[in-house]
Amino acid sequence: MGAAAATIPWGALLIVLPLLGAIACFVWPNAAKKLALGTVFAVLLSVAGLGFRLTTVGAYRHAVGGWGAPLGIELVADGVSLLMLAAASIVGLGITIYATAYFQARQSSRFWPLWLFLLGSLNARFLSADIFNLYVTLELVGLA
Repeated sequence: MGAAAATIPWGALLIVLPLLGAIACFVWPNAAKKLALGTVFAVLLSVAGLGFRLTTVGAYRHAVGGWGAPLGIELVADGVSLLMLAAASIVGLGITIYATAYFQARQSSRFWPLWLFLLGSLNARFLSADIFNLYVTLELVGLA
């Protein structure tokens, strides 16, 4: 697992999984509760995978699209960002479990895509490497 964990783009997964889950919840609102719960569990497992990668290899850096810092988006994870990602994922799991029973069908069809979009935006915020991407992710969190 050590070699495989080093090659998986954990940072990109932590952003893309909630966004794909939000799209799936929007497209299939009848299955939104199960999709959201599965997505949050997948995000929690991805945080664990990133933590394993950080302990075995070291700091995580991923240039999105192959373009580095001044021209492109770079995702960086260290101990502090892993702590923030883990806290957001654990609290997000609690919110998701509570929200499955709290919302009625009409309300939940609007809640789940926004909630997963917010989780993906928070993950992107914790993985941002420069001030411009911090600003963009702050706008995304505010939009959600």
